[in-house]
Amino acid sequence: MKASAEKRAPGIGRCLVNLATAYAVTVVLVMLFALLLCYTDIGEEWVSRGARIITLFSVALAGALCASGGRRGGWLIGGISGALYMVALYALGYIIFGEIELSAVSALRVLYGLLAGVVGGIIGINMKK
Repeated sequence: MKASAEKRAPGIGRCLVNLATAYAVTVVLVMLFALLLCYTDIGEEWVSRGARIITLFSVALAGALCASGGRRGGWLIGGISGALYMVALYALGYIIFGEIELSAVSALRVLYGLLAGVVGGIIGINMKK
């Protein structure tokens, strides 16, 4: 009975591990992107675009990982994991830089992260293992 309950609702601990995994993927992708920028003729205008693409991919990955193995509510689990990812990202920025940007643009970024998490959760809930 316990195995089926775990199959339906992922635990908080598992989702935190999956968020950490998504952050590790983010770090690797950012390093690869930095190497690409350094050794190719890609212009600096791609820095912010690349960072957004990497972040949205990682948020969707976090949503997919957290929702995988569940039976329903993937969009909700993915949305929550996406929101947690973005909040943690802003908290980390505050810790590192000592200030936080609270504007319409930052609210829009959190919304995009939430939506990417929802999409990832929908994908994750439908993945077959």
